[in-house]
Amino acid sequence: MIRAALMACLLLGDLTWAQGAIRLKTRTIDTALAAGQGRPAGRPLPGGRHYLLQFPSYPGPELRQELARRRIRVLQYVPDNTLMALAGPGLNLEGLGVIWAGELEAEDKISPLLATHASNAFLVIFYPDVDMEKARAVARLEGFEILENPDLLPAQLLVIGAYNAIWGLAAWDEVSYIMPASTDLLAGNPVMACPGPLTEAGPIGDYVEVGTGWSKDPNGSVALKYFFETLTNKMDQNTVRGEVERAFQVWASYANVGFSAGQVQGAVRSIDILFASGAHGDAYPFDGPGGVLAHTFYPAPINGEPIAGDMHFDADENWHAGTIVDLFSVALHETGHALGLGHSSNPGAVMYPYYRMQTGLTSDDIAGIQALYGAISAPPAKPPVQPPVVVPPVQPPVVQPPVQPPTSADTTPPSLSIVSPGLTMVATSSASIAFSGTASDNVGVAAVKWTTSTGYSGTAAGTSKWSASVPLLVGNNVVTIRAFDAAGNSSWRAITVVRR
Repeated sequence: MIRAALMACLLLGDLTWAQGAIRLKTRTIDTALAAGQGRPAGRPLPGGRHYLLQFPSYPGPELRQELARRRIRVLQYVPDNTLMALAGPGLNLEGLGVIWAGELEAEDKISPLLATHASNAFLVIFYPDVDMEKARAVARLEGFEILENPDLLPAQLLVIGAYNAIWGLAAWDEVSYIMPASTDLLAGNPVMACPGPLTEAGPIGDYVEVGTGWSKDPNGSVALKYFFETLTNKMDQNTVRGEVERAFQVWASYANVGFSAGQVQGAVRSIDILFASGAHGDAYPFDGPGGVLAHTFYPAPINGEPIAGDMHFDADENWHAGTIVDLFSVALHETGHALGLGHSSNPGAVMYPYYRMQTGLTSDDIAGIQALYGAISAPPAKPPVQPPVVVPPVQPPVVQPPVQPPTSADTTPPSLSIVSPGLTMVATSSASIAFSGTASDNVGVAAVKWTTSTGYSGTAAGTSKWSASVPLLVGNNVVTIRAFDAAGNSSWRAITVVRR
């Protein structure tokens, strides 16, 4: 009854329910059953709430202007034909042709990967209109410790806390999506950030399961052109072209999609590539050095031509080949968007929203691109002609070179485990708690340190086998243990201790 009453309030006018679906990463909303699926996700907050508004066809510029006139702010585009919008208490949809309206449920905002990801660290993505001081207050209220990282994009927080607490956090209207945090984010390693794939009607949220990519040719493959509109002056121009083309070919080596150079800008089924500064003709101006490095528009039909699939790079970045900011790594990620992939929740994947230098695709990326276009098919190899068997002469024993010691360029973080306490959340009435565990690394563990969300910190006794006595305050105490190796890499584990 509550759901039906909500939808009766939202869907004003004599609307006809149409067949349609909204594909989320957690489920597909059958909007033909709208009255049974329009449940609010969280608590009422002053200043408006976030709603999915589905239309019978693509919501074009005139419709979005009418929404703005009614003080309904469009934030994101959601396939199919749906907008994520911020609206005040007096939501008026009459005459707009809305066929479904509703809110995300808390479960829709939690990455399915978190159920199997053994970590207490989370990347929390808020809607772009949310005041981040309020976002920080919400995270702390739900028992999370906030970790500062200068590489984070606006409207995102890095937090650690109890896994069971993410449902309370996801129930807040301000929260858009929660996914595992990468070890690079936690260690403070330099990363490259992507705000996500774009459409003419707005960016696509990380909670969305995106479409089917480019339409297939009759033979089942996809043939795309690409055209370099402008290049950066930070690198040799042949190198620029070569690094982007190399990224194209990496994806093409795993799926039935091919790339060839085009001769004209704005062609159908063509990826236009340009380097630009600040405002450059779309709704997404670049922010100068640092921050957003590039953005890409999804393929048709989510975006219309000629912008479908186009890749834009920030010309003000200090582009390089083989080091940060590595053009190949950025182009590899953005090509995934140009082919129709969204962000992956799997840390380490090329399509994770924060990434470092890449040399190729992970199994997660390959599975995604093959789900869209199928695995590449190669003609069966002819059996080789067998030469006559020749008995080789006896070879002298091979002398192995001595094992070289690790260098300071090592980037492998140490291994860390907490033996006691053996749970991710414990309760006690004591004023302190004993921790113990092990750590190992190929260049040696330099130190094991601990901090608490209540302000205490210290160094554990020992390294490969370590122990520490950690003081507690009444209430929730998030205890974070970090191991550091001699090369400066680190890893961490966290446990929430509740002192009664």
